[in-house]
Amino acid sequence: MHAKNEPSRAVDGSRGQPTAFDGGRPADEAGLPSGVRVQIRNRFDGAWASGYQVFAAQHGGGYLVRRMSDHSVLPITFAKAELRLDPIPLPAVAQNPWSPPAVA
Repeated sequence: MHAKNEPSRAVDGSRGQPTAFDGGRPADEAGLPSGVRVQIRNRFDGAWASGYQVFAAQHGGGYLVRRMSDHSVLPITFAKAELRLDPIPLPAVAQNPWSPPAVA
């Protein structure tokens, strides 16, 4: 487990380098594609937290994750076992109640 103030490291312990959004790997090898909504396992109590998305897959294994509320990329690498698809659907896009006046 990594402390919050510890620099990002790949799952194998090597220092991971950020990669392209797709992780630089074909989709069938990447596992979780960039942009997919995920839950992360809280390392303190083991609960799952929503509101995150995969930012990039690391070449050494694991994933960089972005918090959706402020678009911040978290400073640690998460193992695949610490992530799962978020079952909470995206909020519906509000329809604009304004419409142009009817033409007579």
